[in-house]
Amino acid sequence: MTIKYYYLIIFIALVSFSVPAFAQFQKSAEVGITIGGTYYLGDLNKIPGVNSKLAFGAFYKHNINKRFALKGQIQYGTLAAEAKPDNVFTQLNPGTVTSFNKTFYDLNASLEYNFNHFLAANKKYDYTPYIFAGLGFMYYPKGASPYLPTLPFGLGVKYNLYKNFIAGVNFTMNKTFTDNLDYAYTPPSETNVFKQYGYNGNNDWYSVCGIYLSYKINYRVKCPAFD
Repeated sequence: MTIKYYYLIIFIALVSFSVPAFAQFQKSAEVGITIGGTYYLGDLNKIPGVNSKLAFGAFYKHNINKRFALKGQIQYGTLAAEAKPDNVFTQLNPGTVTSFNKTFYDLNASLEYNFNHFLAANKKYDYTPYIFAGLGFMYYPKGASPYLPTLPFGLGVKYNLYKNFIAGVNFTMNKTFTDNLDYAYTPPSETNVFKQYGYNGNNDWYSVCGIYLSYKINYRVKCPAFD
C-alpha cells in the first residue's frame, strides 16, 4: 500500500469520526482552547521533556453520553532538540552539535472514555479521569515529507468548573511513521558502511502535555436518555 492510499484511509476515518458528532450537535457539545508544552522523542534527544516548547490549539467535542465523547482538534506548536556526542541515541563526530527547532500543525480526531460518569456543566458529575485514542495528520512545513499520519493517544482529567465551563489537563503521545522529524537519519555511505547518523526503523514520537478550558454550547431541555 502506497503512502498516498494510507493518507486517504486516515482522511476518511477522520471524516467518519466528525460527521456523526456534528449530526448530533444538539445533544451536548463543547468548544475550547488548549495550551501546553511539547517534547520530541527520537534520535536527537536523551531525556524526555528536555527542550520543551509551546503548543496551543482549539477543539470541538461531542459528548455522546456519560462515558464517551468524540473530539476534533487542531494544534500549532514547535518541536526542538539538541544532541551532543555523548547522546546515546546518535552517532556524531567529536565536537559536533546538532539541533533543530521546527513548527508543526496537528489535526486529529479521538474518542474519549470517562472512568466516572461525566456530563458537561452538570455538577452531579463533577470530575473524571479519562483515556483517549484516535487518528490524526501532522503538517510539518520544513520536513522532508510535510504531511504525516499520526496515532494520538493519552490520558487526562476533566472537571466541571463553573456553570457551563469545563477545565482539564491531559497528556498526549503521538506516534509518527517517520524517522525524519529531526533529519537525523542518513544511511551509511558507500565509502564507510559504519558511518551512520541516526537509526532507521526507530520512528520519532512527540508529545503534548497541557491544560484546556471549554464551554458547553447549545444547552437545551434535558433528555432522559442522555442524563
